[in-house]
Amino acid sequence: MTAGVLWKGRPWIFPNLLGSSVLLIVIAPLVSWLEFYFRIAGLTLFLNMSTLLWTMLAIFLVWLVSLARLVALSASQIYILRDDSLEVRSGIISSKSFIIAPTGFSDLEVTRSLSSRILKTGDITVRTQGEKEIRMVRVNNSLMVADRIREVMAKPVVRLERQETPMP
Repeated sequence: MTAGVLWKGRPWIFPNLLGSSVLLIVIAPLVSWLEFYFRIAGLTLFLNMSTLLWTMLAIFLVWLVSLARLVALSASQIYILRDDSLEVRSGIISSKSFIIAPTGFSDLEVTRSLSSRILKTGDITVRTQGEKEIRMVRVNNSLMVADRIREVMAKPVVRLERQETPMP
């Protein structure tokens, strides 16, 4: 990590990717069995392909779309916690960067579902004094990251004025 960077992360998509893959592995054989049970698996439909092949293609395409959505989320978000600020960058084609300094920090909230608690992930919402909400989604080890953000944002900010020496 570069100097001053305490933590850097992206949305953690692995659990969702694993979950959708397992769901695909469970659903595909079940649907195939149902098609064979009702004797529609061998019916020829459009483009000389059987119902079974069309069903498997549809299931695969749904999985591919969910995979693409997760990869796009991970590629479009980056979170950087520095010694003196929190930066949230978003976007792939056009980028937006939001920096929160301790003086503008107002509140922090961690949201975790039951599955998120099991996987130690969660969403962190940071509110600023300007009434803006910045949401960091699918953060791995969200409680640890939230504690680190609180440490940075709770530091007192002291500004020293330079004293001018009188001219003789």
